[in-house]
Amino acid sequence: MAKRLSAVSSADELTCHSCGKVHPDARSVTLPDGTKVGSYSEAYRAYTEAKWVFEVLPVTVNRRRKSTPQISRRDYIMGVQDRRGQQAANELAANVTKLWKASK
Repeated sequence: MAKRLSAVSSADELTCHSCGKVHPDARSVTLPDGTKVGSYSEAYRAYTEAKWVFEVLPVTVNRRRKSTPQISRRDYIMGVQDRRGQQAANELAANVTKLWKASK
């Protein structure tokens, strides 16, 4: 899911993408494709968002059952498109599709 970076040091891997600092609770994480990233990296954020969409949100919504989430995967991705743009929605949809194919 993330682009492979060559010769990335541990400190660079753990650097926060927002502020540029290494946070005390940052840790190194290995994504399913084998890429090692920091827990504050954009690649890890994208992976965890796609994993949440895939595991928590239903494909369709039964509006009569109030105990289930009232938003479907498609609705969430359309909301991402409205807020972050078409490219972000396409990346999220592609990441969810990768997780779905890997789960088969």
